[in-house]
Amino acid sequence: MSLIITTLKWTRPWSEQMLPAFFVAAKCVWLLHLLSFSLKPALGILRVEENREFESSYMEDMGAERDRQRSSKSRGPARVKVMMMPGFYV
Repeated sequence: MSLIITTLKWTRPWSEQMLPAFFVAAKCVWLLHLLSFSLKPALGILRVEENREFESSYMEDMGAERDRQRSSKSRGPARVKVMMMPGFYV
């Protein structure tokens, strides 16, 4: 783990709970990629770029609670700011 932390040039200490959780999540993503690319043809990764229109059929709003507190008149149509978790075309 220390080699990876050094490679990432992370200078702040990680909490004891955060470090193992990060590496478990990274391992799960890696295994999911291995599984998806083991299929013939390989599954395509679904990525959403910043500022794309938000599609509630395929996406989950991670900031929904915060947005409820803001006035609906002050904002336009929902847009993607950052993709939290990629998906796969099946």
